[in-house]
Amino acid sequence: MPRSFALLLLLFVPGGVLQARIDLLLVPPAGAVAAGPGTELTLYLNNPTELAETMHLPREWFASYASERGQGRVRLVASSPAETECAVPPMSRRTVVLQLLDPIPGAGGFVSLRLTDPATNAIMFEVLPIEPVTARNSATPSHRPPLVPGRHLDLTSDLEAMRRHISGYDPIYFAVGWRERFNARFQFSFKYRVFESGPPAESWARQAARDFYFAYTQTTIWDLETFSKPFYDSSYKPTAFLLRTLVLDPERTWRLTLQAGAQHESNGKGGGATPVYPDSGLLSPTNAQRHASDTRSLNTLYLAPKLRWTGDNDFFVEARAHASVYFQNDENPDIHRYRGYVDLLLRAGYDRGIQASLQARGKVDGHGSIELNFTWPAIQTPLLKLIILRTFGGYAQVQYFNGYGESLLDYDVRRKDQLRFGLMITR
Repeated sequence: MPRSFALLLLLFVPGGVLQARIDLLLVPPAGAVAAGPGTELTLYLNNPTELAETMHLPREWFASYASERGQGRVRLVASSPAETECAVPPMSRRTVVLQLLDPIPGAGGFVSLRLTDPATNAIMFEVLPIEPVTARNSATPSHRPPLVPGRHLDLTSDLEAMRRHISGYDPIYFAVGWRERFNARFQFSFKYRVFESGPPAESWARQAARDFYFAYTQTTIWDLETFSKPFYDSSYKPTAFLLRTLVLDPERTWRLTLQAGAQHESNGKGGGATPVYPDSGLLSPTNAQRHASDTRSLNTLYLAPKLRWTGDNDFFVEARAHASVYFQNDENPDIHRYRGYVDLLLRAGYDRGIQASLQARGKVDGHGSIELNFTWPAIQTPLLKLIILRTFGGYAQVQYFNGYGESLLDYDVRRKDQLRFGLMITR
């Protein structure tokens, strides 16, 4: 126990230690500009943390731009502040005024520009027409090849393009607990939007295509003491679904999210005899009828409406019902007796503060389960404040599970109550 548990803590605790950060926000000019030497751009240095931070400013800045004439790079210099180090107090903003050193060629229209080192967001602004330059006054031609039509002002990076499509789905966490021996439960999850989001009032077919997602969730229970430290069981859940959020009132306090799709769940095993475990271990004694094989899989169609209310200070309460129809569940045809057909999720708290969630599924006759999760920003934990001087990322987590089927392998088995403590990355 001691060595395994200590090594496990070293895996996930230091990973949450982050530095106080400075967020860069480039602001476009208020109106059309000549975009020549001396044109000013505003850069905000935002410090959203509770710790002071100092940013080292380069003596010369570089930016990439795109216009109807082509792409290129320009240089800028900071006119204010003049020093190369800029201190930003906690929860505050400093302003840096940048001046162009090079002209942006073009004949009017819009230009997209972003700083490249350090990198910032892209901005777009209008450029005033530049008087044509005669050939005898121009040492080199300023013509640039035209860009690809329809994409010529897009300076989106690969990371930003990915963020447009990939987002969180189920919570991501790593939690450790004890049930006759040390074990861990961890989960990671994401969803992928196939098409770009678009404007409202499109045709229903086009809107349905924009609301189409793929998702993947993996949940694993890890035995930390048995020889070779095996993963006891994992659930792999690829999902395809439609997701649509509706705002129900002008104040935007009530939102209804509608989700419908198909999900496959499997523990990734292809059959074979059920493994034999020692009497004392992660497994608890049970009188449940064991299956002749350790393979588990099922397919479901589901509908999951979610209602959310948001009040003052971003306090929210939300409720979700997940109704499923089983098909192709040959390995576990009686799973409906333990999971039922509807599970309920209640969640409340603050977007940036403490949250509590309760998930209940199964039948009221006792063949079901309850899972509780309490999370709060990890840096608000008193012990961490004493030990760690910098910002601690993620959320501290307390998880409690009671009932049948914590893993898909044991869907018909009720074990001892499980309490775990961990770090949650997304909620």
